[in-house]
Amino acid sequence: MTTGVKNQLLDRSGCYGLDVNLDKLKDFHRRRLQVLVEAGPDLLAFETIPNKIEAQACVELLEEENIEVPSWICFSSVDGENAPSGESFKECLDIINKSNKVHAIGINCAPPHFIETLIHKFKELTKKAIIVYPNSGEVWDGRAKRWLPSKCFGDDKFEVFATRWRNSGARLVGGCCRTTPSTILAISKVLKESS
Repeated sequence: MTTGVKNQLLDRSGCYGLDVNLDKLKDFHRRRLQVLVEAGPDLLAFETIPNKIEAQACVELLEEENIEVPSWICFSSVDGENAPSGESFKECLDIINKSNKVHAIGINCAPPHFIETLIHKFKELTKKAIIVYPNSGEVWDGRAKRWLPSKCFGDDKFEVFATRWRNSGARLVGGCCRTTPSTILAISKVLKESS
């Protein structure tokens, strides 16, 4: 695969270009998946998926490679309604719901203020376990390749909302970009106390 295609695939907007199709996405991910499985993991996480076609590539690879390791697929969202590509989550989850290789579906690296609404939406769209691990609420500028200053979702807010997310239906709650070990500690503490 050319460097240009690799760079396109690393663009998390989901707009990889007209020459990137299902087969190219599977080729991009295949060797990575094989290496991970050879390492003997307990779980495979496909995360920050931006569109339906990449989700389909992951699902088909799990089938083609006959992967027996439990896995999940998590999407990001830039608007709190859809995948970054603009495709509806219904379109994206319909593909995953047909797979018995994917055990959970979720959201990662999306702003925390989107999470509760997305949990409710996902509960309507799937019977699979729902997992969430949002970012700190800061915004990534993909063009400038940097985090933009913004009011972050601090550990105290994660403590409050982690319980709400679990009570809304999330089976696993964590943190992604720009969260810290203290964020995870706060989430763990509050969820243990409220169990």
